[in-house]
Amino acid sequence: MTFANQLTLARLVAVVPVMAALYVQFPGNRAVATVVYALAILTDYLDGILARRGDKVTAFGKLMDSVADKALITTMFFALVAEGSMPAWMAAVMVAREFAVTGLRMVALEGDEVIAANRWGKVKMVAQSAAVFVLLLGYFQVGYWAMLVATLLTLLSGWSYLKDTPRILAASSTGQDRKL
Repeated sequence: MTFANQLTLARLVAVVPVMAALYVQFPGNRAVATVVYALAILTDYLDGILARRGDKVTAFGKLMDSVADKALITTMFFALVAEGSMPAWMAAVMVAREFAVTGLRMVALEGDEVIAANRWGKVKMVAQSAAVFVLLLGYFQVGYWAMLVATLLTLLSGWSYLKDTPRILAASSTGQDRKL
């Protein structure tokens, strides 16, 4: 278990204290949630740098990085929709994209292929993370527009992965034939 992979798992675990801080009312709960969220997002930046610099990029890390990102960001979407800070349709579009790409990744695994985040996926994650951060800070008008940009980038990112679906399905089916 590399340090980069530990950071990825820390981001996954961070979902619990962020959500607890948002839902358990105490003085400064929003600030605590915002700080823990910001630290969790920083792990996304750091784990990739550490893995690449140390030449310790792993299949586990590639897959779990995506899972940790999705767990953190989608739970934040649910919380922001519940409090009325984010339109439900934006969250629905972005969560649907996450499920579609995750499903594609699972199919690719059947063909012994790991689909790591591409450039569009990284840009999408930065945009989503920044929009959530702005909304957590309480800048709702700016947050709305930031989230709209994130939604558009999410659609572009989804297309960048899903356009490869025929190739991945063919590889997966070939992989299944070899296993039989």
